[in-house]
Amino acid sequence: MMMEPAKRANLDRIMAAEEELAPSSGFVSAVMERVREEAAAPEPIPFPWKRALPGAVVAVGGLAWLGVEVARQGLNGLPNLGSPVALWAHMPQQMVATLESAGWLAAALGASLLSWLLARRMVGRGGLI
Repeated sequence: MMMEPAKRANLDRIMAAEEELAPSSGFVSAVMERVREEAAAPEPIPFPWKRALPGAVVAVGGLAWLGVEVARQGLNGLPNLGSPVALWAHMPQQMVATLESAGWLAAALGASLLSWLLARRMVGRGGLI
C-alpha cells in the first residue's frame, strides 16, 4: 500500500520528533531480580507416568471386562426384543441397580473431569494434559 507523499512526510516528522522512551527508575532492577528468582527456583516435580500407567491400564481393562460381563449376563437367554426399553424391562432387578450405579459413577467422573478442565482453562493452561 503506497502512502501519499504529504502523509508520509507528516508521519516522518512525527516519528522524528518523538523522544526516546526510557523505563522508570527501578524497573530494570526489579525485572532482573524476578528473572534471577525464576532461574534459581527448582524445577517442578514431574508426574510419575511410569507408575500411573499400569494402574490406568488395569482400570480400563476392568471397565472393559465389566461391560462385556454386563452385556453377556443381560442378553443371555433373552429373545430379540428390538428396542432398548424392552430390554430394560426384562433385566433382573439386581442388574438394573448395578447399571444405575455405574451411570451415577460415570456422571461423577464426567463432572470431575469437566471441573478440572475448567480450572486449567481459567489458570491459562489450555491443553488436556
